[in-house]
Amino acid sequence: MKTGFVGLPGSGKSTLFRAVTGSDGAGDPFRTVEVPDQRINQLSEIYNPKKSTYAKFECHDLPGIGLDDRHEARLFASMRQLEALALVVRCFESDAYAYDRPEIDVAKDIEALVSAFQFADFMMIENRADKPEKQVLKPTKTQAQDQKELAVLGKLKGVLEGGGLIDDVELNAAETELIRGFGFLTQKPKLVILDLPDEGGDGDSLRVQVPEGIDHVLAIRGALEAEIANLDAADAAEFMADYGIERPARDRLVGELYGLLGLHSFLTVGEDECRAWTIPQGASAHDSAGAIHSDIQRGFIRAEVIPFDDLIAAGGFKEAKTGGHMRLEGKEYVVADGEVINFRFSV
Repeated sequence: MKTGFVGLPGSGKSTLFRAVTGSDGAGDPFRTVEVPDQRINQLSEIYNPKKSTYAKFECHDLPGIGLDDRHEARLFASMRQLEALALVVRCFESDAYAYDRPEIDVAKDIEALVSAFQFADFMMIENRADKPEKQVLKPTKTQAQDQKELAVLGKLKGVLEGGGLIDDVELNAAETELIRGFGFLTQKPKLVILDLPDEGGDGDSLRVQVPEGIDHVLAIRGALEAEIANLDAADAAEFMADYGIERPARDRLVGELYGLLGLHSFLTVGEDECRAWTIPQGASAHDSAGAIHSDIQRGFIRAEVIPFDDLIAAGGFKEAKTGGHMRLEGKEYVVADGEVINFRFSV
């Protein structure tokens, strides 16, 4: 899972990056962050494995939109490689930055970001369509494919010219496959983060300013939680209690991203390792086996599946199996969140 913090200059996205990653802001604006999972902690208490491995996601702190027009093409190219965009919206006042528009306006900030995405997608289509337009006039091996691509790009261009988003366009499976590699920004899943001040700021009243079509919204006191992220566990817990923060920014962000992208995890256990594996919701046992290794997927025989709660209650995989809690499932079985699985395979 790859996500990036995107925002207007001075929106507080770099502070939020520190709050989520625990970094001090120095060095590369990219971190691999562990996905918190109490189930791994519980399994590790049972197995005392050599290592406990949590799912991970990549977090990127991207330059401000409109900060430097000369490097904007490179910025958009970087954003196209991400699976989700976290749109950071300033909901605090500060004299530390010379804002073009000092007042807080959630709707206008989101509109400015989306407009930049629309422009980037439009220019990509313009540049890309020029080549197929020339090729479709020639009898080449790719002529038929070029004609199909040109037709899809023309449809998308018209939507963007009308102020729409590519995500709003209904595409069939073949059309979706044709544009898969473009990484259009207006097609990417988006999470809005309302960056609140340390005190004050009504997250609920600000949420209603978020345009329709964006269902995932998270309110975070960025500067405050950046401080908390750099405290030891005891001090962080006390600080959070004082401010009524139930879960750290990282945990809340991960929860929203998993929901946004339709992801969850299955678990594997053993004395060597207890581990969480991220898969799409609805993934089959066969596809889930491939998350571990292609050989396991290729040689798939059966999946030994035990619900997490049953395994914990029994005290281990073998004990749960002996107690009749294990099921044998085939390739098409849809894996549920938190199930503990052992794959039988032969290669």
